[in-house]
Amino acid sequence: MIKMKKLAVLFAVMIAFTSAKAQQVPMYSFYYYNPFVYNPALAGAKNYGQIYLINRNQWNSIPEAPKTMAATIDGPLRKKNIGLGFGIYRDQAAQFNITGGQVAYRYGIDLDNDQNLSFGLSLGFINNAIDFAGIVARDDDPILVNGLQNETGFDANFGVNYRMKALNVGLTVPQVLSNDLAYSSVVNSNNPSQVTYALRRHIIGNVSYEFAFQDGKFNLTPMALVRAVPGAPFQYDVNVMFDYMKKYWIGAMWRSQYAATFSGGLRLADQFVAGYAYDMAIANGTVSTYLRGAHEVMIGYQFGNADEIEKLKKRVNEMGDQVEKNKKDAEELDKRVKKNRDDIDENDGELEELEGMKEDLDKLKSDFETFKKTMEEEGLGGLKVGQKFGFTNVYFETNSYSLSPAAKSELNNMVQIMKDNPTLKIEVGGHADIRGSDEYNVRLSQRRAKSVRDYMISQGLDAERLSLAYYGEAKPAGSDLSENRRVEFRVTAK
Repeated sequence: MIKMKKLAVLFAVMIAFTSAKAQQVPMYSFYYYNPFVYNPALAGAKNYGQIYLINRNQWNSIPEAPKTMAATIDGPLRKKNIGLGFGIYRDQAAQFNITGGQVAYRYGIDLDNDQNLSFGLSLGFINNAIDFAGIVARDDDPILVNGLQNETGFDANFGVNYRMKALNVGLTVPQVLSNDLAYSSVVNSNNPSQVTYALRRHIIGNVSYEFAFQDGKFNLTPMALVRAVPGAPFQYDVNVMFDYMKKYWIGAMWRSQYAATFSGGLRLADQFVAGYAYDMAIANGTVSTYLRGAHEVMIGYQFGNADEIEKLKKRVNEMGDQVEKNKKDAEELDKRVKKNRDDIDENDGELEELEGMKEDLDKLKSDFETFKKTMEEEGLGGLKVGQKFGFTNVYFETNSYSLSPAAKSELNNMVQIMKDNPTLKIEVGGHADIRGSDEYNVRLSQRRAKSVRDYMISQGLDAERLSLAYYGEAKPAGSDLSENRRVEFRVTAK
């Protein structure tokens, strides 16, 4: 049998928590890590699914003190702005037992400037049970002969959440239907009565802002949560959480008229989560002797997109060092765009570009003719090591390294000359125009030079007689872009 002093405290606490004017929604310390436990507008708000189990024991010095157990699961659908969730909880305190469950649906709207507005609705049930037989009393009371009484009704929660970058603001209305759960009438009494548990509409609001340091390695998040029920005292929480690499965190919270809370947790293998919170009661008077704190344990599992999250983390880390370089590249590209504005019109029409190339090639036709004439009249003696020759048809289209039939015909002539002069060695040098980044143009010129060398080798030349060089856009032949998309030959030995 419960001692009378503790029994008095217990009934005082139970009355406070089961009165129609009291807070009826279970209290959690880890709502900041699993906000779906309060707000259906955050069901599936992450890009991965998650399961959480919460167990909370209050006031261990009091027999049959309140205990809360909850389980939630939520995740996004393929359409990223839609999420589903399911939650169930049991709130037990002595002879009072409340069990509830809900299925939640979220719909989000993406706004400009990295903003999102989400609406959520959950529908479910709530069952309230009172075990009158478990109450020990000296005198008979008609209400106690009814044994276990329970009643189940519908329940609904509505929520809205607004996010703008690191700022998050939410509003939840639990028990929006405000149903009354009526129990069986008392029998064998001169004054029959009925026990009623009235669900009251709650209003819960929260706001938080995440401050990131060292590219998100460290994060500090202050937040506040308020609870309001018509006719009940206004309650608020002020919380601050500090985390490192999204893997380890500690937190401290002040709960008005109740306790100071300290919490911590960790994330293992990027999927498993575990946390512990302790409430240090701040109540005054005799009751404070028994309210020696509350213990809350949370474990969780995050699934569905963990691999993608890890890839994204690695990618972000790899790109971190490139941010400044990319800014400079963007500035340089902007200058090039302005400089080449007149060339854009030329590239709009492929036919005009080809016709222009034909005219340019006709002008340059004398280069190969001069080379052939020199070889016919003077042989290798007419050449100098380091001497360059540009060939009429060894030119390329924009962003291409494919050889045209005309280019292959020109190269066949060059192959024959080298076969006739077996000591002649040349460098095949690739070039590009100024469009594109430096790195891209170097790669493109390398591919152009290699395509020429590979073709000449396929026609029977020894690979050792053909060396490669690639200059990108570093050595333009002229102001005309088509003149620079070329391959040149330089004598390296004779």
